[in-house]
Amino acid sequence: MFQKILLSIVLFFAFSIVAFFLLIKVIDFNEYKPRIQKAIKESTGYDVMIRGDITPSLSPAGVSIFDVEITNPSYHPEAPFAKLGSFDVALDLSALLKKEFKVRHIAIDSLSLMIEKTQGGMFNYELPFIATNSDKKANDENATLEQEDDGFPLVHVKKIKFSNANIVYIDANKNTQLVFEKIDLDINHINYEPLKHRLQALFFTAETHIDKIQYGRYSLKDVSMSFEIKDAIAVSENLHCTLFDTPLHGSGKFDLSGKQPKISVKSKIVGLKLASLSRELLNQELLEGSANGDLKLSFFVGDSHTFKSTLNGFVQLYGTDVTLKGYDVDKIALMLDPTQRSKGFSLGNLIAGTTGAFKGGNTLLKEINTKIDIGYSEIQLSDVALSSATNRIAMKGAINMVDEKFIDLKAALLDERGCATFEQKMSGSFAKPSVKIDEASITALSNVVLSLSTKSKTAPITPKKHDENCTAFYEGVVKHPALTTTPLGE
Repeated sequence: MFQKILLSIVLFFAFSIVAFFLLIKVIDFNEYKPRIQKAIKESTGYDVMIRGDITPSLSPAGVSIFDVEITNPSYHPEAPFAKLGSFDVALDLSALLKKEFKVRHIAIDSLSLMIEKTQGGMFNYELPFIATNSDKKANDENATLEQEDDGFPLVHVKKIKFSNANIVYIDANKNTQLVFEKIDLDINHINYEPLKHRLQALFFTAETHIDKIQYGRYSLKDVSMSFEIKDAIAVSENLHCTLFDTPLHGSGKFDLSGKQPKISVKSKIVGLKLASLSRELLNQELLEGSANGDLKLSFFVGDSHTFKSTLNGFVQLYGTDVTLKGYDVDKIALMLDPTQRSKGFSLGNLIAGTTGAFKGGNTLLKEINTKIDIGYSEIQLSDVALSSATNRIAMKGAINMVDEKFIDLKAALLDERGCATFEQKMSGSFAKPSVKIDEASITALSNVVLSLSTKSKTAPITPKKHDENCTAFYEGVVKHPALTTTPLGE
């Protein structure tokens, strides 16, 4: 008897489910497109155009909407700022039988999102605020109800998936563009705590892969990570990306709790390809070889000014047997000898890139080190030096990224004690740098000019005195090379 009753109940639900699916299949949901578009317009203010079909699915139970365009009627209504190839919603069937509406998962394919910051400082998706009857009614409710109504609309969604999404951000004032290409994002285990405020109440885990992030001529490729977000802070311990054609591995933190998102990353750098770095960062074929090091950086997300003014941390790179293309460092150093300074060569001109007299040839650098500390708009050259077969050159000072100015930037040719045998200073803007020679070099240069102007061809040149108590210009990791005794020309 019990088995018959149980069998009857099972058959009843089975036939009910089959009848429900058959009913869904015979309904033409496309007839409801105008009503759906109107409802979205009334609730959000955006114009939504469903150009494709609306089709139901049985496994899982849900609906798929194809070819959707979203426009802002108050800003270029003829041009959608978002397009969706497809939008799939899978429902919880057991909840439907209880007359409850719960979403198992949402899948969005081929999202194309264009975010533009106008010259007036507005965004292309922003709508003018117009008070509606529902807004006025909500204002009359008590604070508790307001807090409950202020929750996320996707409280019951447990999984969201984005496939092949592309995002473009344009700043019309700065004439800059940030592009995210082919984003795949799986969001799982979504949970919402209604007692917390907005984003802080949201918890989920996620995995993502981005083919390319492009900003001007700078790019990150093959960005992937898994992360967990809690209290509006996302943490990833396995961040992977390709920078300057070099795979990097590290960790990241994305703080979304403040008014502006903050990103923090740190990574070990192994085998960084300097050819790609010089080509992408310096826009010229200058270096060949590899380097190792570390980086730890944090910054607030925003326009270029926000990035430059909030960037903080350090970058350190060290390499050996690196080829410097286009310059012969030892030949240049020879021309800095006091007997040759009258020819008008300056190390500052070399740094500023304004001289072509000594271009040509290559230099094999025995060591090259770059340690820079970055602190809110300034780059401090903490340990920047290189050595060739016979010479060592170092730089120190700072650069202001926001104002694009040199701050007491100095370059020097060093002796074995780290003292400067020739030193020059740079100041002013990037566009119009000012190069100054130190007093000792000016004195030596004057002696050279005076000796060349005398009638006697054998007039002696006053050499620069060897200062046993000189103050070291450089005391970093790059060592002075062992001087060769082979005569020049052999």
